[in-house]
Amino acid sequence: MDSIFEELFAVNAERAFKFFLASLRETAVTGIYRDDELFYVASILAHYSQTSRFDTTSMPCMANLSEVFDNFILQTSTDSEVLEFGGSQILLFAGFFRDQMRRRYNVKWYDQVGQSLYEKASQHSHNLKKRELFDRLSESFPAWTATCRNLSRTLGENRLLLRVN
Repeated sequence: MDSIFEELFAVNAERAFKFFLASLRETAVTGIYRDDELFYVASILAHYSQTSRFDTTSMPCMANLSEVFDNFILQTSTDSEVLEFGGSQILLFAGFFRDQMRRRYNVKWYDQVGQSLYEKASQHSHNLKKRELFDRLSESFPAWTATCRNLSRTLGENRLLLRVN
């Protein structure tokens, strides 16, 4: 059944990732970001573009920054995967959906929260590469949310020009 939908929509995980990677490369200020950061952010956007809020196989995507607040700010965790998940949710909402979220939330404050979550994920990760990546993301988080916001605006302005091939 899933393959039928993939053919109809012409989008699978690989295509979604390539789409966001190419789009981020066009949007991002060159020379500021490392490739692993670019791949990571593209993978977050691609993942959430294909994840249902009601997915029961993994941690579901939050609906908004209020849910992120309830699940990640009021709770204290030292699990690097949980902290990474919280950071990715903030990157999605305070970045890609920034224009919608800023009407209800202080998105600059959430930038700081995202930085903090990635910093904590870095401190608690056992994987050296992830630790280094999360550390850099914690430093560049506001720049990434701005890049994701710009990408969202660009895609909104050019929505009728999207190519599926």
